[in-house]
Amino acid sequence: MALALDLEFDPSVATYVERPRTLLVRGRDVELCFWISRKCGTESFIVFRRQAAATVPALRAEQQFCAELMEASQRAGLDLAIRKLQSILAARVANATRLELLPYVQAARRSRGISVFIDAVMTHMRRHPVSSFHAIETSLRPTFDWRDIRSATCLLVHRGDLAINFNERLRTSSSVTLGANP
Repeated sequence: MALALDLEFDPSVATYVERPRTLLVRGRDVELCFWISRKCGTESFIVFRRQAAATVPALRAEQQFCAELMEASQRAGLDLAIRKLQSILAARVANATRLELLPYVQAARRSRGISVFIDAVMTHMRRHPVSSFHAIETSLRPTFDWRDIRSATCLLVHRGDLAINFNERLRTSSSVTLGANP
């Protein structure tokens, strides 16, 4: 789930598919976790490997297996990245933040009038390029319900139009800035 959340909130990702295929390594099929298509047109795959036991022989065996996995991906013409548990654990706060934003993003996608809220949030952000959830909602409160504004703001973060620091715990005081795609 952590990898899916990371991909879901990556504005460079056009689409991704879970468990798209396998690669044959040492006579057995290794299931790849995700196929990713990026907006720039590139495609890649991710495989998750659990950490080896903390012994020298186990670490060497895992390194050898990963090397064979990379060779198999090259033979198949695939761009493959191997992710380990520690990289996911290091992103715990970012994943919690993404998980908090997701219900608002989903609500925004179902909202019929979301374009009005998006326009209002972007107007605020163009006037105040560094803001917070609280400041955005407060400035638009006389006209709109805070929940609609929060949903629009989260959707804009999801799309990359606005940016937050995913490595900080999400609060109403969290900084919101114009993103890479304003």
